[in-house]
Amino acid sequence: MGDNRGLRTQITTSDEIRSWCHQSRLPGDRPELSDVASVLIASGFLTPAGRAIMVRRISTGLRIPTLPSGFGDLRRLQRAIAQTDHQLANPMMPSVVAAVMRNRLGGLQRRRDEVRKIVVTGKGVFAGGTRAIRRERRENIYLEIEERERLFGGLMCTPTPNVNTAGYVRRAGTAAFDRLAGVVGQFAARSGHPEAAEWAGQILSPDRGDSGTVAATPGSAAFVDGYETLLFTAGHFYDRIVANPAWRSDHFEVQRTQVNLHAELAEIAADVIALRAVRLDLDRAKANGGFDRSFAEHIDRRETTLRPVWTELIDRVQALGEVAGVVESAAVELRVLAEYNRTTTIDDRIDELIARSGDREISVDNAKRLTEQVRSGEEQLRIYRDVLQGNIARISPAAGRELPARYEPN
Repeated sequence: MGDNRGLRTQITTSDEIRSWCHQSRLPGDRPELSDVASVLIASGFLTPAGRAIMVRRISTGLRIPTLPSGFGDLRRLQRAIAQTDHQLANPMMPSVVAAVMRNRLGGLQRRRDEVRKIVVTGKGVFAGGTRAIRRERRENIYLEIEERERLFGGLMCTPTPNVNTAGYVRRAGTAAFDRLAGVVGQFAARSGHPEAAEWAGQILSPDRGDSGTVAATPGSAAFVDGYETLLFTAGHFYDRIVANPAWRSDHFEVQRTQVNLHAELAEIAADVIALRAVRLDLDRAKANGGFDRSFAEHIDRRETTLRPVWTELIDRVQALGEVAGVVESAAVELRVLAEYNRTTTIDDRIDELIARSGDREISVDNAKRLTEQVRSGEEQLRIYRDVLQGNIARISPAAGRELPARYEPN
């Protein structure tokens, strides 16, 4: 069996996750979250009943909202809408640029509305007919319209790598923004207004002067804050587990019944979202009433009380990462076992071939004897054919032979 001594080096520690959250950055290029992980994280914005319904639907294999390109594009789309709207709020923007940007903003909003229809009222996901709705409600798998609206709002906040870094607008729609820059550049050339060219630069690099953005670093995944970093890390570990064939194999059938990974991810998301909301409220309260020393001390004590909650969430995510590492290690062992089994089958086939060598020798001898018999038979057939040909020649009438008029013996 394989050596497990290197297993611990593959598992992420709590200190590493804490450091990632502190820096709002994960090392390495990370794939975007799957649709299932995105929906589970967005379920953290639902009520407990709505969250339980989404977990139940995913656990039983029922359909959930999906996007062909993933919900990371929805997050980028929403970010582009917010940034464009922010640009339009500037009263100093040239009118021609504002007209082009308003047109672009309308197109982005229409695309977002199309995604909203898929999530909230899309056919083929949730029941549509009265009878089907009643049946799903009895089975407690029907998500009400209000909850779907909350789900859509949560999906617009899907943790997405590098969505707030420089160049995110290009990923949101490179061709469209390039066309927009071309229009602005043509306007600047005709009118000679330098501010138009400046606006083109801001459109293509909208993060300039934006304090909410994170500097992009090649080979890393940056996020808005530590809370989003933790949510993405949890979803990343979840995807690694459920996508691994070893986890879905018979070897882990008992373990799959002991833990509901879908519910675990949804609950982690709900706690992270709730903790972030509380921390923001505390910061806001301290900013507004911090001049009162006793009030500020009270806020500090409450913040200290929340620190164990953050540590507990990090430990829960680390536990998911440990499961992912163990499952991936087990997958390697299962592949080795499969090779062992295949090799054993080859060995059995070789042994069988060797065991049948005596039969093959007998068969070869039989074939040789048969060949000799056939050849002997061919000789006999040739003799028989010659004899038969002679007999036929003898009984055939001779050409040009005349009989005497009368038979006279000698």
